Parts: sequence; structure tokens; C-alpha cells
Amino acid sequence: MRICPRGHHCPRTAQYCAECGSADLSTPAPPASLLYRISGAVLYGLAGAALAALLLAAVLSALSQVDWHALSGPLVGLLLMLGVLYWTTTLLPGPVKKLGRAAGRQAMKSMRKNKRP
Repeated sequence: MRICPRGHHCPRTAQYCAECGSADLSTPAPPASLLYRISGAVLYGLAGAALAALLLAAVLSALSQVDWHALSGPLVGLLLMLGVLYWTTTLLPGPVKKLGRAAGRQAMKSMRKNKRP
């Protein structure tokens, strides 16, 4: 990137600052080499794979402790309720869906306003 005397950040191809219009921009650093970019991608990939493996191990460990026979009834009930809810909401006419979306947006706005000090 290039920086003007006032500290505004500009793309490396800019001739003038987009905020103040100054033509006195710094010289950009040379672009990163291909080897550097590849090594960074490999590093992030390995870190992501390690994190995914740890998360999978934690989830599998937690799932092995669950008594599935005790939870099977409530889970089936929950899935049936969700299916009925999806089925009924997809049958609603367009104007009713729009009204529901508008009410949801209004509720989210009021919740955001209440959180601010």
C-alpha cells in the first residue's frame, strides 16, 4: 500500500490519495514473492487442519458421553416440530411472509437500541 503525508492508506497502484487528493504518496514495498505467499497459505492450512482435528476430537468425546436412548424421544419431537414449522411457513402467501420479515427486522432494531448504553 501507499501512504500519503496525512497517513491515509491507498492502494499500491494509486497516483493520488483518495481522501485528501495528495500526489505525494510513499513508495510501496515490493510485492510478496510467490514462495512467501505459498508458505503462508500452507501455514494457515496446517493451523486450520490442526484446529479442525482438535474440535472434532472434542465433539466426538462429548458425544460419546451422551445417553442417546434417553434423548431419542425429545429429539424426535423437536425434529417433528421443526418440520411442521417449516412446512407451515412455506405455505404462507407472499404478503404474509413480507409482513413477518418486516416485523422481525423491527424487533431486531429495537433489541439493538436497547443494548446501547
